[in-house]
Amino acid sequence: MTRYDDATLRKALIAPDSVALVGVSGSAGKLTARPLEFLQRSGWQGQIYPVNPTRNEIAGLKAYKRVSDIPGGVDHAYILVNAEPALEALEDCAKAGVKVVSILADGFAESGAEGLERQKRLMQIAEATGILIVGPNSTGVVATTQDFICTTNAAFGARDIAKGRLAVLSQSGSVIGTMLSRGQAHGTGFSVLISTGNEAGAGVGRLGQLLLDDPETDGFILFLETLRDRAELVDFARGAHARGKPIVAYMIGRSAEGQALSVSHTGALTGSARSVSAFLRSIGIREVEAFETLIAAPRTLSRVTPVPSRPHAVTVVSTTGGGGAMVVDQLALRGVPIAGISETSRASLSAQGIPLGHGKLVDVTLAGARYDAMKAVIATLSADPDTGMLLVVIGSSAQFNPELAVAPIVDARSEAGPNTAPILAFPLPHAPESLAMLDAGGVPAFRSVETCAETIAMLFDAPPKTDTSVDMTLPRSAAKLIDTLGAGIQDEVTSARVMQELGVTAPASVVLDPKMSLPEDIPVPFPVVAKLVSSDLPHKTEAGAIHVGIKDRAELIAAIAAMKTAAQAHRPGYRLAGILVQQMCTGLGEALIGITRDPVAGPMITVAMGGVMTEIYRDSAVRPAPVDLAAARAMIAEVKGFALLSGYRNRPKGDLDALAHAVTAVSRLANSGRIEEAEINPILVRPEGEGVVMLDALLHVGRDS
Repeated sequence: MTRYDDATLRKALIAPDSVALVGVSGSAGKLTARPLEFLQRSGWQGQIYPVNPTRNEIAGLKAYKRVSDIPGGVDHAYILVNAEPALEALEDCAKAGVKVVSILADGFAESGAEGLERQKRLMQIAEATGILIVGPNSTGVVATTQDFICTTNAAFGARDIAKGRLAVLSQSGSVIGTMLSRGQAHGTGFSVLISTGNEAGAGVGRLGQLLLDDPETDGFILFLETLRDRAELVDFARGAHARGKPIVAYMIGRSAEGQALSVSHTGALTGSARSVSAFLRSIGIREVEAFETLIAAPRTLSRVTPVPSRPHAVTVVSTTGGGGAMVVDQLALRGVPIAGISETSRASLSAQGIPLGHGKLVDVTLAGARYDAMKAVIATLSADPDTGMLLVVIGSSAQFNPELAVAPIVDARSEAGPNTAPILAFPLPHAPESLAMLDAGGVPAFRSVETCAETIAMLFDAPPKTDTSVDMTLPRSAAKLIDTLGAGIQDEVTSARVMQELGVTAPASVVLDPKMSLPEDIPVPFPVVAKLVSSDLPHKTEAGAIHVGIKDRAELIAAIAAMKTAAQAHRPGYRLAGILVQQMCTGLGEALIGITRDPVAGPMITVAMGGVMTEIYRDSAVRPAPVDLAAARAMIAEVKGFALLSGYRNRPKGDLDALAHAVTAVSRLANSGRIEEAEINPILVRPEGEGVVMLDALLHVGRDS
């Protein structure tokens, strides 16, 4: 089998010397005629080989019966026939030594058992031959910088296709055309646009890796319906970050499957949408809410970098008070710190007779219609070491007098010295001329307030760093214990034993035989908590299988009888393994720590306020698991309820650092392939310095390791 290196595959993918169009039609206007029409119209300089056993000539070109009949070989083939003939054509491409094959046909994994079998055969061919497969269900590959327009998407019939420096990888075939048309409306072109289809061969992550070293590409746009190749996506994201090439994603179709199958409170808190977002952010892929931001953000992110020595904040200058306030509001809603003007800059500009308004918005009002005044404000603020980033919001003059309101921004930026604050702009009215001037002058500009705010928030939202020096593997003792467990939901005693092997503290306790009379001497001091030990009762409160504050032996006997009656009513025929009696512990608050395995995003760790109200408050933080101590502390800081345990209004401080250590410990369960879910709820947070105590635990073990 031939294995091609990435440089060879990249060339065959986006800059081939030859392409075979298998099943291409000679009838103008037909879908399968488009790739040939577009390639001929674009002036692509490579060799085009039509492959159609029923034709000798198509559009003035000699037609071949099979790809293997083409003399000299072919770099890239686009298969335009139906599913079964497509597999035959793929096998012929393999025989002919084709490096990259794109496949249009449907009828594969999306079409039931028969289609799944076809896709399996396709993947076997790819694995055996080393062919890079794009699709099936791919509308093709476009590389504008090479004039390689090999697609069935009708949007590429446009006479003028703008070139740019952003690559688009889309799991939706129609979206590459949408991006082309919307990008042109925004004055944005693209270097590469690929419809990835079913991703039976190469997915977004693998294709992204191939494009990392494309000199014509500065950033990436992803349109995602799911995540199929997490490991490849991680490698792609890391490679892009190392090269300073941003990745921005728009995600749809997030499955709720993980939440629906969950038996823990954690699953209800997490959900697949949150899991996917947390995963993408953890690897440095920025996710957008607004589709328009998908076009605007990557270009800005590839051109602007916050200066590390400057404040982590934005200074907003506006020629219109209302418009400026609107932008400030949108920035603040996304957590972007807003800085006002420093006293030094205020004094300097006031001495020049320039009004600056009050508060954090630097409102220059009518001075914004004077070139000299506007330039002085921008030059002064961008040079001021107290300015982190400068955003200029321009009013009506952007539409009617760009030479007065926009030219000074461009000129101030061109004359700025090194390490000055980055300058961005937002014209409030529809002002194409101003946008063009700003773009030509190297000043990123935005068409909507939402896109402006969302993009600037991304600039300040650096991906979290992981401490790779910390051992995040599962402790050997815990791994051995898990290996001895049968599949299914474990009872609390077994679940707690696993958590203790991770280093989580539990209260003093004893397990009593439910078939025996209560002994006279209970080796746990009263008051106590009593629980029924049963894997059939994962939620004890709902089953009436827990009693707290039991003061003596008589109360304990009564509590056990009441719990058995309630549990039988809740779950007739439940299996009772024992009576757990625990020492009553007191603390300052309760937390939840949970692990789930999302079917799309993989293992996730959740921390939240704990107890019976967990799902009502829904105040939680989520990360891909495992997490280091810094990430655990950041998660705790995100949960608003934990402010009550951090000394808020002179309240006693809880041991949140011990909670962070517990989060890290539990997160290591992600390294066991058998753990489907794990949860401690609640874990008691005691006063600072006194640690945390696990009060209840749940473990769901899968069959396979």
